[in-house]
Amino acid sequence: MRGAFTAGPNLEIAQWQELRTRAIFDYCKWDHQCGDNSVLARFPLFMDPENVAILGSLAEALSEEAFAAEEQLLERPELFARLTIPREIAGALRESKEPIANSNDVRVMRFDFHFTTEGWKISEVNADVPGGFVEASGWNYLFSREFPGTKPAQDPTKEYIRAIRERIRPDGLVGLVHATVYSDDRQTMLHISREMKKAGLESCLLGANHLSWKAGRASLECDFAEGSPDFLVRFLPAEWLPKIARKVQWEPWFAKSETSQSNPGRTILLQTKRFPLVWGELNTKLPTWKALLPETRCPSQMREVGSDGWVLKPCFGRVGESVGMRGVTNDKEYAEVQNAAKRNPRNWVVQRRFEIVSVETEGGPVFPCVGVYTIDGKMAGLYARVGCKPLINETAQDAAILIREGR
Repeated sequence: MRGAFTAGPNLEIAQWQELRTRAIFDYCKWDHQCGDNSVLARFPLFMDPENVAILGSLAEALSEEAFAAEEQLLERPELFARLTIPREIAGALRESKEPIANSNDVRVMRFDFHFTTEGWKISEVNADVPGGFVEASGWNYLFSREFPGTKPAQDPTKEYIRAIRERIRPDGLVGLVHATVYSDDRQTMLHISREMKKAGLESCLLGANHLSWKAGRASLECDFAEGSPDFLVRFLPAEWLPKIARKVQWEPWFAKSETSQSNPGRTILLQTKRFPLVWGELNTKLPTWKALLPETRCPSQMREVGSDGWVLKPCFGRVGESVGMRGVTNDKEYAEVQNAAKRNPRNWVVQRRFEIVSVETEGGPVFPCVGVYTIDGKMAGLYARVGCKPLINETAQDAAILIREGR
């Protein structure tokens, strides 16, 4: 079956090494290795403009439907348990007496698309803290300079900063809140901070415990900076907040906040992979989601947890961690995942498996995944990863994705 992608040739080693060095120093791509292997592919993926337009349209429809579903979920706190929302966070969402949405919040999501034997499908949405900005902005751009007749998609970092800039005063301060102990989180925030400086915005890198809140407004509580941020960017998972900060520091992320945010904590309602389990309880229609996301169930509904036609996923897993796919995940890891899902089914889902169309490269076939960003519901860029197996996890490579011009 003809796929939606074709692979370009491998760059010469010296040429690729030069791009890798630029990615490290110009775009903060510090995690360029996984063990002894590079996570930066030597080849690009090419797409035609028509397929890019299709993905953009689908991602925008998914975003619109997701926002409508989220509003209904906020009015249905009895569904939080079925979504496996942590108890403390569920309580904070329930107890908020005011409308939660701030009209100046910026919403960024990334939908992970795969071209399959059934056409386009999605495996998940990264609605809470989508990553990939370094690669989707930097690696795509660097490769496009090496392949005349191609261009990268929109730069999601620049689109993100543009949306934030429209919501704050010219001399406003942006707090970049992240898990400071993780270098891959730090690199993303430093990359965004550098690009903000180029755009004339002041920013400050923070941990969640560097903020205090009064009357819904955040202020800095640390010895290296002072003031009140006009905007907060959060790059740490919502479910981590109660574990790393005091209640007075994390709870405002889930309540009415006078300080604009991206993303606000309520995105956890869409981030959980158990979101499809409550679709039948909602009045809003979700036609695009139902067409693109494979059938999803709770493991407790399955006679056999982990049969060949299904994939096991933790409800708050990221980067493909702890995903179990029989015949792809090694037998020992698969047995561990299967047993964990049997013991605590509410922390897992099973998703019907689809067959990804592989792409031939000079090094053999690979299985692509393309993340489509939306910012405030509008397409904002592409991020590609490729795996030697039909499972995209920490061993997958970041591949530049380029659009053919004049076609």
